[in-house]
Amino acid sequence: MKNEKKSRIIYLLKYLMEESDEHNPISTRDITEYLITLGMSVHRETIADDITLLQESGIDLIKIKSSPNKYFVGTRKFEFPELKLLVDAVQSSKFITAKKSEVLIDKISNLTNSKRADLLKQGIYFSQDNKPLNEQIYYNVDIIHDAIQRNQQIHFKYFEYTSEKVKQHKHKGYIYEFSPYTLFWSDDHYYIIGYSKKHWSIISFRVDRMDKIVLMDKAIVPKKEDYDPEYYTSQVFNMYSGSKTNVELQCVNSLMDVIIDRFGEDVETSIIDDGHFMVTTEVSTSPTFLSWVFQFDGRIKILSPTVIIEQMSAMAGKYV
Repeated sequence: MKNEKKSRIIYLLKYLMEESDEHNPISTRDITEYLITLGMSVHRETIADDITLLQESGIDLIKIKSSPNKYFVGTRKFEFPELKLLVDAVQSSKFITAKKSEVLIDKISNLTNSKRADLLKQGIYFSQDNKPLNEQIYYNVDIIHDAIQRNQQIHFKYFEYTSEKVKQHKHKGYIYEFSPYTLFWSDDHYYIIGYSKKHWSIISFRVDRMDKIVLMDKAIVPKKEDYDPEYYTSQVFNMYSGSKTNVELQCVNSLMDVIIDRFGEDVETSIIDDGHFMVTTEVSTSPTFLSWVFQFDGRIKILSPTVIIEQMSAMAGKYV
Protein backbone atom coordinates (compact mmCIF):
# COMPACT_ATOMS: atom_id res chain seq x y z
CA MET A 1 0.00 0.00 0.00
CA LYS A 2 2.83 2.35 0.91
CA ASN A 3 4.68 1.61 -2.35
CA GLU A 4 1.46 2.21 -4.32
CA LYS A 5 1.10 5.63 -2.69
CA LYS A 6 4.65 6.54 -3.69
CA SER A 7 4.02 5.41 -7.25
CA ARG A 8 0.71 7.26 -7.39
CA ILE A 9 2.30 10.55 -6.33
CA ILE A 10 5.09 10.15 -8.88
CA TYR A 11 2.63 9.46 -11.71
CA LEU A 12 0.38 12.29 -10.55
CA LEU A 13 3.25 14.75 -10.71
CA LYS A 14 4.35 13.40 -14.09
CA TYR A 15 0.83 13.80 -15.46
CA LEU A 16 0.49 17.36 -14.23
CA MET A 17 3.94 18.34 -15.51
CA GLU A 18 3.28 16.87 -18.97
CA GLU A 19 -0.33 17.95 -19.50
CA SER A 20 -1.16 21.04 -17.44
CA ASP A 21 -0.54 24.76 -17.54
CA GLU A 22 -2.58 27.89 -16.79
CA HIS A 23 -4.42 27.46 -20.08
CA ASN A 24 -4.99 23.73 -19.60
CA PRO A 25 -5.85 22.91 -15.96
CA ILE A 26 -6.49 19.26 -15.15
CA SER A 27 -9.65 18.32 -13.24
CA THR A 28 -9.84 15.89 -10.35
CA ARG A 29 -11.97 13.67 -12.59
CA ASP A 30 -9.25 13.63 -15.29
CA ILE A 31 -6.58 12.77 -12.73
CA THR A 32 -8.70 9.97 -11.28
CA GLU A 33 -9.37 8.42 -14.69
CA TYR A 34 -5.68 8.64 -15.59
CA LEU A 35 -4.53 6.89 -12.43
CA ILE A 36 -7.21 4.20 -12.76
CA THR A 37 -5.89 3.37 -16.26
CA LEU A 38 -2.56 2.67 -14.53
CA GLY A 39 -4.27 0.16 -12.24
CA MET A 40 -4.24 2.30 -9.11
CA SER A 41 -7.00 2.61 -6.54
CA VAL A 42 -7.89 6.27 -6.07
CA HIS A 43 -10.73 8.58 -5.00
CA ARG A 44 -11.27 12.34 -4.71
CA GLU A 45 -9.92 12.70 -1.17
CA THR A 46 -6.78 10.78 -2.16
CA ILE A 47 -6.09 13.23 -4.95
CA ALA A 48 -6.51 16.24 -2.64
CA ASP A 49 -4.11 14.71 -0.09
CA ASP A 50 -1.52 13.92 -2.77
CA ILE A 51 -1.76 17.44 -4.20
CA THR A 52 -1.24 18.92 -0.73
CA LEU A 53 1.81 16.69 -0.18
CA LEU A 54 3.35 17.86 -3.48
CA GLN A 55 2.67 21.50 -2.61
CA GLU A 56 4.28 21.08 0.80
CA SER A 57 7.35 19.58 -0.90
CA GLY A 58 7.81 22.77 -2.92
CA ILE A 59 5.99 21.97 -6.18
CA ASP A 60 4.05 25.02 -7.40
CA LEU A 61 0.61 23.47 -8.03
CA ILE A 62 -2.23 25.95 -8.48
CA LYS A 63 -5.77 24.97 -7.47
CA ILE A 64 -8.82 26.34 -9.28
CA LYS A 65 -11.89 25.89 -7.11
CA SER A 66 -14.71 24.49 -9.19
CA SER A 67 -16.81 21.37 -9.43
CA PRO A 68 -14.69 19.36 -9.75
CA ASN A 69 -11.51 21.21 -8.70
CA LYS A 70 -8.81 21.74 -11.30
CA TYR A 71 -5.03 21.97 -10.99
CA PHE A 72 -2.04 23.06 -13.02
CA VAL A 73 1.70 23.49 -12.59
CA GLY A 74 2.49 27.14 -11.94
CA THR A 75 6.16 28.11 -11.92
CA ARG A 76 8.50 25.84 -13.85
CA LYS A 77 12.29 25.86 -14.08
CA PHE A 78 11.93 27.31 -17.58
CA GLU A 79 9.06 29.50 -18.72
CA PHE A 80 7.73 29.06 -22.25
CA PRO A 81 9.42 32.20 -23.71
CA GLU A 82 12.75 30.99 -22.28
CA LEU A 83 12.32 27.58 -23.91
CA LYS A 84 11.45 29.27 -27.21
CA LEU A 85 14.69 31.24 -27.04
CA LEU A 86 16.64 28.00 -26.49
CA VAL A 87 14.87 26.26 -29.37
CA ASP A 88 15.52 29.20 -31.70
CA ALA A 89 19.19 29.26 -30.73
CA VAL A 90 19.60 25.54 -31.39
CA GLN A 91 17.72 25.72 -34.67
CA SER A 92 19.73 28.66 -36.02
CA SER A 93 23.14 27.48 -34.84
CA LYS A 94 25.62 26.62 -37.57
CA PHE A 95 27.60 24.65 -35.03
CA ILE A 96 24.92 22.03 -34.28
CA THR A 97 24.05 19.42 -36.89
CA ALA A 98 20.44 18.97 -38.04
CA LYS A 99 20.31 15.56 -36.37
CA LYS A 100 21.62 16.84 -33.06
CA SER A 101 19.32 19.88 -33.29
CA GLU A 102 16.28 17.60 -33.46
CA VAL A 103 17.48 15.63 -30.43
CA LEU A 104 18.16 18.77 -28.39
CA ILE A 105 14.84 20.37 -29.28
CA ASP A 106 13.03 17.19 -28.23
CA LYS A 107 14.80 17.37 -24.86
CA ILE A 108 14.02 21.07 -24.46
CA SER A 109 10.37 20.39 -25.33
CA ASN A 110 10.16 17.87 -22.50
CA LEU A 111 10.68 20.75 -20.06
CA THR A 112 7.11 21.94 -20.67
CA ASN A 113 3.72 20.27 -21.08
CA SER A 114 2.77 18.34 -24.22
CA LYS A 115 0.60 21.08 -25.73
CA ARG A 116 3.29 23.72 -25.34
CA ALA A 117 5.87 21.23 -26.60
CA ASP A 118 3.91 20.97 -29.86
CA LEU A 119 3.97 24.77 -30.13
CA LEU A 120 7.74 24.80 -29.67
CA LYS A 121 8.19 22.40 -32.57
CA GLN A 122 5.76 24.04 -34.98
CA GLY A 123 7.33 25.43 -38.12
CA ILE A 124 10.79 24.02 -37.42
CA TYR A 125 12.76 23.06 -40.52
CA PHE A 126 16.39 22.00 -40.47
CA SER A 127 18.24 23.15 -43.57
CA GLN A 128 21.54 21.45 -44.26
CA ASP A 129 22.73 24.64 -45.99
CA ASN A 130 23.84 26.21 -42.72
CA LYS A 131 24.26 23.09 -40.61
CA PRO A 132 27.46 21.04 -40.20
CA LEU A 133 27.41 17.35 -41.05
CA ASN A 134 30.15 16.20 -38.69
CA GLU A 135 29.03 15.35 -35.15
CA GLN A 136 32.63 14.78 -34.07
CA ILE A 137 32.61 18.43 -32.99
CA TYR A 138 30.68 17.56 -29.81
CA TYR A 139 33.24 14.96 -28.82
CA ASN A 140 36.03 17.46 -29.50
CA VAL A 141 34.41 19.96 -27.14
CA ASP A 142 34.02 17.26 -24.49
CA ILE A 143 37.70 16.29 -24.68
CA ILE A 144 38.78 19.93 -24.49
CA HIS A 145 36.51 20.57 -21.47
CA ASP A 146 38.07 17.53 -19.79
CA ALA A 147 41.58 18.76 -20.54
CA ILE A 148 40.83 22.21 -19.10
CA GLN A 149 39.40 20.70 -15.91
CA ARG A 150 42.43 18.41 -15.53
CA ASN A 151 44.99 21.10 -16.50
CA GLN A 152 46.38 18.71 -19.10
CA GLN A 153 47.63 19.28 -22.62
CA ILE A 154 46.07 17.92 -25.80
CA HIS A 155 47.48 17.18 -29.21
CA PHE A 156 45.64 17.29 -32.51
CA LYS A 157 45.87 17.85 -36.24
CA TYR A 158 44.36 20.92 -37.87
CA PHE A 159 42.72 20.86 -41.26
CA GLU A 160 41.89 23.32 -44.01
CA TYR A 161 40.09 23.02 -47.35
CA THR A 162 41.83 22.80 -50.72
CA SER A 163 40.55 24.61 -53.81
CA GLU A 164 38.65 21.40 -54.62
CA LYS A 165 36.81 21.66 -51.25
CA VAL A 166 38.73 18.66 -49.92
CA LYS A 167 39.84 18.59 -46.30
CA GLN A 168 43.57 18.29 -45.77
CA HIS A 169 45.69 18.52 -42.64
CA LYS A 170 47.84 21.60 -42.37
CA HIS A 171 51.63 21.30 -42.56
CA LYS A 172 51.40 17.72 -43.87
CA GLY A 173 49.64 16.40 -40.79
CA TYR A 174 51.68 18.25 -38.19
CA ILE A 175 50.61 17.29 -34.64
CA TYR A 176 50.03 20.38 -32.51
CA GLU A 177 50.81 20.16 -28.79
CA PHE A 178 48.54 22.60 -27.01
CA SER A 179 47.77 23.81 -23.50
CA PRO A 180 44.04 24.65 -23.52
CA TYR A 181 42.99 27.56 -21.30
CA THR A 182 39.57 28.86 -22.37
CA LEU A 183 36.75 27.67 -24.62
CA PHE A 184 34.57 30.42 -26.03
CA TRP A 185 31.88 31.04 -28.63
CA SER A 186 32.17 33.69 -31.34
CA ASP A 187 30.36 34.21 -34.68
CA ASP A 188 28.62 30.84 -34.29
CA HIS A 189 31.84 28.90 -33.83
CA TYR A 190 33.67 27.41 -30.84
CA TYR A 191 37.27 28.50 -30.33
CA ILE A 192 39.91 27.40 -27.87
CA ILE A 193 42.54 29.79 -26.50
CA GLY A 194 45.76 28.37 -25.16
CA TYR A 195 49.51 28.03 -25.45
CA SER A 196 50.81 26.47 -28.65
CA LYS A 197 54.20 24.77 -28.54
CA LYS A 198 54.61 25.31 -32.29
CA HIS A 199 54.00 29.06 -32.08
CA TRP A 200 55.61 29.61 -28.66
CA SER A 201 52.71 31.88 -27.76
CA ILE A 202 49.04 32.05 -26.85
CA ILE A 203 46.86 31.62 -29.92
CA SER A 204 43.42 30.28 -30.75
CA PHE A 205 42.04 27.47 -32.92
CA ARG A 206 38.57 26.82 -34.27
CA VAL A 207 37.32 23.64 -32.62
CA ASP A 208 35.47 22.38 -35.71
CA ARG A 209 38.78 22.45 -37.64
CA MET A 210 40.60 20.35 -35.04
CA ASP A 211 40.98 16.65 -35.81
CA LYS A 212 42.05 13.56 -33.88
CA ILE A 213 42.21 15.33 -30.50
CA VAL A 214 43.97 13.30 -27.81
CA LEU A 215 44.21 14.09 -24.09
CA MET A 216 47.88 13.94 -23.12
CA ASP A 217 49.32 12.78 -19.83
CA LYS A 218 51.19 16.05 -19.56
CA ALA A 219 50.52 19.19 -17.51
CA ILE A 220 49.69 22.41 -19.33
CA VAL A 221 52.13 25.27 -19.70
CA PRO A 222 50.90 27.48 -16.84
CA LYS A 223 48.98 30.66 -17.68
CA LYS A 224 50.76 33.92 -17.10
CA GLU A 225 49.47 35.99 -14.21
CA ASP A 226 48.15 38.67 -16.58
CA TYR A 227 46.28 36.19 -18.82
CA ASP A 228 42.86 37.71 -19.58
CA PRO A 229 40.68 35.74 -22.04
CA GLU A 230 38.11 38.54 -22.25
CA TYR A 231 40.75 41.04 -23.28
CA TYR A 232 42.27 38.59 -25.75
CA THR A 233 38.99 37.79 -27.51
CA SER A 234 37.92 41.44 -27.68
CA GLN A 235 41.11 42.40 -29.52
CA VAL A 236 41.34 39.54 -32.03
CA PHE A 237 38.84 39.80 -34.88
CA ASN A 238 37.46 36.42 -35.92
CA MET A 239 40.51 34.74 -34.38
CA TYR A 240 43.05 35.81 -37.01
CA SER A 241 46.33 36.56 -35.26
CA GLY A 242 48.33 39.72 -35.84
CA SER A 243 50.47 42.17 -33.92
CA LYS A 244 48.56 44.36 -31.51
CA THR A 245 48.59 48.08 -32.27
CA ASN A 246 46.81 51.17 -30.99
CA VAL A 247 44.62 52.62 -33.73
CA GLU A 248 42.48 55.71 -34.14
CA LEU A 249 39.29 55.35 -36.16
CA GLN A 250 36.98 58.05 -37.49
CA CYS A 251 33.36 56.85 -37.50
CA VAL A 252 30.05 58.36 -38.55
CA ASN A 253 27.74 58.87 -35.59
CA SER A 254 25.26 56.18 -36.69
CA LEU A 255 27.92 53.50 -36.12
CA MET A 256 28.24 53.92 -32.36
CA ASP A 257 26.18 50.76 -31.81
CA VAL A 258 28.54 48.84 -34.10
CA ILE A 259 31.60 50.11 -32.23
CA ILE A 260 30.18 49.21 -28.82
CA ASP A 261 29.16 45.76 -30.08
CA ARG A 262 32.72 45.17 -31.28
CA PHE A 263 34.81 46.84 -28.57
CA GLY A 264 32.48 47.08 -25.57
CA GLU A 265 30.99 50.02 -23.68
CA ASP A 266 34.35 50.98 -22.13
CA VAL A 267 35.99 51.75 -25.49
CA GLU A 268 37.58 55.21 -25.60
CA THR A 269 35.67 57.63 -27.87
CA SER A 270 35.65 61.37 -28.48
CA ILE A 271 33.63 63.76 -30.65
CA ILE A 272 35.28 65.02 -33.87
CA ASP A 273 32.44 67.10 -35.32
CA ASP A 274 28.66 67.04 -35.63
CA GLY A 275 28.74 63.95 -37.85
CA HIS A 276 31.73 61.95 -36.61
CA PHE A 277 33.41 60.56 -33.51
CA MET A 278 36.84 59.01 -32.96
CA VAL A 279 37.66 55.61 -31.44
CA THR A 280 41.02 54.91 -29.82
CA THR A 281 41.65 51.26 -29.08
CA GLU A 282 44.09 48.39 -29.41
CA VAL A 283 43.41 45.78 -32.10
CA SER A 284 45.06 42.85 -33.76
CA THR A 285 46.15 44.37 -37.08
CA SER A 286 45.35 41.39 -39.26
CA PRO A 287 43.72 41.29 -42.70
CA THR A 288 40.52 40.40 -40.86
CA PHE A 289 40.57 43.73 -39.01
CA LEU A 290 41.17 45.60 -42.28
CA SER A 291 38.30 43.68 -43.90
CA TRP A 292 36.06 44.64 -41.01
CA VAL A 293 36.85 48.34 -41.60
CA PHE A 294 36.50 47.90 -45.38
CA GLN A 295 32.92 46.61 -45.14
CA PHE A 296 31.66 50.01 -43.92
CA ASP A 297 32.46 51.67 -47.27
CA GLY A 298 34.26 54.70 -45.87
CA ARG A 299 31.99 55.29 -42.89
CA ILE A 300 34.90 54.10 -40.74
CA LYS A 301 38.34 55.51 -41.62
CA ILE A 302 41.70 54.69 -40.10
CA LEU A 303 43.34 57.91 -38.86
CA SER A 304 46.51 56.37 -37.42
CA PRO A 305 49.02 54.82 -37.38
CA THR A 306 50.38 55.47 -40.87
CA VAL A 307 51.57 51.87 -41.31
CA ILE A 308 48.00 50.56 -40.93
CA ILE A 309 46.68 53.18 -43.37
CA GLU A 310 49.28 51.97 -45.89
CA GLN A 311 48.25 48.35 -45.32
CA MET A 312 44.62 49.33 -45.91
CA SER A 313 45.53 51.08 -49.19
CA ALA A 314 47.53 48.08 -50.35
CA MET A 315 44.68 45.76 -49.51
CA ALA A 316 42.16 47.90 -51.43
CA GLY A 317 44.50 47.94 -54.42
CA LYS A 318 44.29 44.18 -54.71
CA TYR A 319 40.59 44.40 -55.64
CA VAL A 320 40.97 46.70 -58.68
